[in-house]
Amino acid sequence: MNIVTANENKSIIDRLEIDVIKRVDGEFELRELLSKFVNLYFNKIILDITSIKGYEDVNTIVDLSKAIDPSRIILLLNSNPTVNSKLYLSTLVKNGIYNFTRNYEGITYLYEHPSKLEDVKYLMLSEQAEDEELLRQQREREQYEIKRDNKRMIIGLSNLTNHAGASSLTNMMVRQLNNHGYKAVGFEMFRQDLIFYHDDEHFISIMSKIELESKLKLYENVDCIVIDVNDFFEANKICDTILYLVEPSYIMLTKLLKKNKNAFLDHKDDYIVLNKSFVNEQEIADFEYETKSKVFANIPPLNDRNNDLEEINQFLTQLGYDCVNNQ
Repeated sequence: MNIVTANENKSIIDRLEIDVIKRVDGEFELRELLSKFVNLYFNKIILDITSIKGYEDVNTIVDLSKAIDPSRIILLLNSNPTVNSKLYLSTLVKNGIYNFTRNYEGITYLYEHPSKLEDVKYLMLSEQAEDEELLRQQREREQYEIKRDNKRMIIGLSNLTNHAGASSLTNMMVRQLNNHGYKAVGFEMFRQDLIFYHDDEHFISIMSKIELESKLKLYENVDCIVIDVNDFFEANKICDTILYLVEPSYIMLTKLLKKNKNAFLDHKDDYIVLNKSFVNEQEIADFEYETKSKVFANIPPLNDRNNDLEEINQFLTQLGYDCVNNQ
């Protein structure tokens, strides 16, 4: 018999076809959640990580591993960038939690084929790598921490591979920022793709640098301006930061590297965003090793007709906007 918990990942937990002795739905402090399992004898506990308050602090999950035999835990992660970070996963493994996944198929596989240390050892960071990751996260927090009363932020989106989705990502970012109470507009340099979203209030085509400077003055009181800066070679002078979009399919990467074999080397200090990506979180490390670059975010293919996409909320939260807790 098994124990399951469910919260934000309820739809996945509901699909499980295993014997359950106890199920707990909702969000709880770790101590409160553990008290519900006292004197229960069980085989596995399949735990929706969002059932635990403060799960983003990995030390909370470390405390879980001290209270329950880690070999009995199957941890269902969500798409939160924090819990999928190298440092977070490394800490899980170092504390004996080897079985974690983000989907139904992963749970069913791990239930029958539990991971051993050798299966997840590649996720363990050295002490030096942990220090470097902590420093990197600190730098990101310092750069991207935005409060509502701060000055606006200008974010540029540039396709590093062809057709990497700068226009559609501009639309989704601006739309969801406004849905969460921020004032945001989207600009597009030298093209008019954004007109097809039929929203002249939030999307503006810009045909010259002079026109851009005029619009920036006009919108000086907004929280965020997202600019599709493709073919705009002075973007670095205008934007607070530029995100370089990569569609990581074999064809697109091959075309990019054939055109410029140093494409990633040229952007080794820039922020790379995998967009329209089928790369899973476990494959990110391989991608970074092969390209000698750092991945800031990994965004799967999305339906841009949806009004509130969790993946975009998480992405905007990485950029410093409170679009997860402000739903």
